[in-house]
Amino acid sequence: MGKSMYVSRQDADDAGVMWHKSSYSYPEGECVEVAQPSGAQVLFDDSKVRKGRLVEVSTAAAVAFVTAVRRGDI
Repeated sequence: MGKSMYVSRQDADDAGVMWHKSSYSYPEGECVEVAQPSGAQVLFDDSKVRKGRLVEVSTAAAVAFVTAVRRGDI
């Protein structure tokens, strides 16, 4: 898997990144948001920490993570 790195939410928002709320989010608004600004990268954000950093991973790493969650492996 590719190396994870952190980027700022402000930089992503300034670049026009489109965010999608996780279907597993709580109704109170606490959620994980996901964006795919390019075919090669995926960004994850914790909406409770608006000034926090984002986790940036390769698309392959994101697919492996989501697959493992769906299988109940993690």
